[in-house]
Formats: sequence, structure tokens, C-alpha cells
Amino acid sequence: MLRGTGAGELSPDRELPARRLDIQARQTQILELVRRRGYASIEAMSSHFEVSSQTIRRDIKQLSDHDLLVRYHGGAGLPASDKLAYSNRKVRNAEAKRAIAKRIAREIPSGASLFIDIGTTMEAIAEALLDHEGLKVVTNHIGVVAILSQRDDFEISLAGGRVRNRDQAVTGEQASAFIKGFRLGYGLFGIGAIDGAGDMLDYDYRDVQVSLAAMAVCKRRFFAADSSKFDGDAMVKLGHISEADAVFTEARPPAAIARAFKTHKTRLVTATPGGGT
Repeated sequence: MLRGTGAGELSPDRELPARRLDIQARQTQILELVRRRGYASIEAMSSHFEVSSQTIRRDIKQLSDHDLLVRYHGGAGLPASDKLAYSNRKVRNAEAKRAIAKRIAREIPSGASLFIDIGTTMEAIAEALLDHEGLKVVTNHIGVVAILSQRDDFEISLAGGRVRNRDQAVTGEQASAFIKGFRLGYGLFGIGAIDGAGDMLDYDYRDVQVSLAAMAVCKRRFFAADSSKFDGDAMVKLGHISEADAVFTEARPPAAIARAFKTHKTRLVTATPGGGT
């Protein structure tokens, strides 16, 4: 159980091997993970900390008993008081996200059919697409629907399923099944991290399943990743850059990631904030 650790005092030692963490240190890092991501699965945390799923469940229960986390089936999320975390993410790297969004929007022709993923960058892309005409959009993000519905000539389909209140994402098997019924020209996806091997990763296993369903029905796949995602800490594999038609960012990636793009001949588009490409 945590002692003497306030919500603003989280500073886990990232260099300490997970297997050597004591209970208090591990629970502090669990809090940090969930606060950054909004949700973390038991499976992912068990792998990350190199402990059993039963140990993680006990940790989550203790943190929940202290109102620091909320227990969900298969994982843990933020208490209601932490729903502002998504609003904070909207303003983080906002200029980079707008630059990426504008560059991706240039690749989408009017009249196109497309899937738009969840996340703050996807909301920026939705804003950038408002100058288009006659788009046919499938999404699992209520925030994207709210933006695009400003246009009377857009045809918008929202996946059904469980709504995650903090970020207005629709997740779960029902959402995946809905998306599988379409065939779309473009897919626009956000990711949590890209590593030196070229793997694209995200935070929530359930979100990844929905994204995988969408990737399977889209002819062209564009991924958006601002530079904070280079070598990020996401743990759930979404795919590999070789599966992307293009990856859009706002800064040159580290050498290892740049080599992966060159090796796999994946198009990397760099959009300069406040400028050109």
C-alpha cells in the first residue's frame, strides 16, 4: 500500500529493473502509468513489472481502496477527478499535432471514404478536414463525430460499443465488429510509440483490437505520431511501420528509428509546425 505519496509526487525510478521494485515503488509506478495513459491492462502491467497477474490485481485493489485508481475488468483506470487528463493531452504538443493534421489532410481527397481513430491528434485531423467536401467517415471517436458533424455534406458512421467517458472513445468487440463491415479508402491512426525496430505500439489492448479491425478494411493506412512518441513507453503492439503507407510526424526521428524507415522503405512525412513540409 502506498504511504506518503501524493498525486503530485509521482517520480518512479525508471532505471530500476521492474523485478527489483518493492511494493510501494511498484504501486507508485502503476499510478504513474495509469495517469499517463488513462487505462492500463493487468496483462500489460504484469509483463512490464515482471510479476504475476494476481500481484497486479492486489496492487490495483489496494490503490482502489485509497481512491487512487478505479478497478475495471482486466485493468485499472483513472478516478472521475482525473478526467481532465484528456483535456491536458489536447494542449500537449498541440502545435505539432496541428501541423501533422494539416499535412495528412492534404493527402485525403474530397469525396473519400475513411476511418478516423481515437485520440487528440485525430481530433486535430478532423478539424483539418472540415474544408473538404463529401467525406464518408467511419470512426469510434465521439469527439471526431462532434467536429465533423459541422459539415452537412459529410456522411458519418459511429461504431457502437462501450463509451469510455474520459476521452469519448467507443471500444470493445462490438465496435470492432461494426468496423469490419466496411471497405474504406483511407485509415487514419494514432499510435503511442514507435521503437527502433519499427514496431508501432499503443497503450490499451482493447483500443488496439479496434484499430486492427480498421486497418484490415482500409486500402491506405496513414499513422500520426508527434516526436514525443519516438521510443515512447507504450507496450501493446499495433503493427509495424512496413504495414503503413506513410507515417506523419513533425520532427526527424532518432537514428535507429530513421534507419528502420529506410530499411523497410516506409514513407516518412515530416510536417514543420508553423511552416511547410
